[in-house]
Amino acid sequence: MTDTVPAMSSPSAPLLSRGGERVRRVKASLRRLQRRVYRVFAKVVYRKVVMCRLEPDQSIIDFLMAMPLEPCKPTIEVLGPDRYHEVLGSSPQLSAADLAHFDKQESLCVVAYEADRIVASLWFTHGEVYVSDLGRTVHVPAHERYSGRAYVHPDFRGQMLMQHLGHAHRKLQPDMRMWNLVYASNSNVLAALNKIELNLTGRFSTTFILGMRFAKDEEFDPQPLAEVRSI
Repeated sequence: MTDTVPAMSSPSAPLLSRGGERVRRVKASLRRLQRRVYRVFAKVVYRKVVMCRLEPDQSIIDFLMAMPLEPCKPTIEVLGPDRYHEVLGSSPQLSAADLAHFDKQESLCVVAYEADRIVASLWFTHGEVYVSDLGRTVHVPAHERYSGRAYVHPDFRGQMLMQHLGHAHRKLQPDMRMWNLVYASNSNVLAALNKIELNLTGRFSTTFILGMRFAKDEEFDPQPLAEVRSI
């Protein structure tokens, strides 16, 4: 007669495995807490926003203006203050307060119409321009234009409408220096912009400390973006 050893029922999960799962859950909770603390810190205690002032090289502008564009199906128009109201509702980035502010800045809005609706828009403005990312205004001289609030309806993307809008404005005001602002920390966007030969011509920053704002504006000789090591 042989002795038989009763089989022992194995636990649903090894002890080491269950312990490892607990450790992973604790680490995940700590990471969430860390992110929450950082968001509170950045919002209440200290935060710094740095944006690059970028403008195209004049040779690039000349080349783009000389290059024939494919026919644009939407109709391109330039709107002044008396027609700002037509843009309202066509872009999620625009409010009635924005239009009133643009009116004070003698802005122009270039739009693309399709079947009596605006499907793309791009604003060109100067003076004291409010930049929401910086939480303050920046000064744009009269001989320059700040290009912003660009929007293309999702159904019309990929048709080079921004190029058509910019082309129309350049024909209207050919001698204006054009520039825009991009987050200095947005390395992916800056890397993509390297391909179209933009110059870094300035830097704007706002430091938020305990609810107070400290602004700093810099302007310097154009530096090819591709050659700038640190922004």
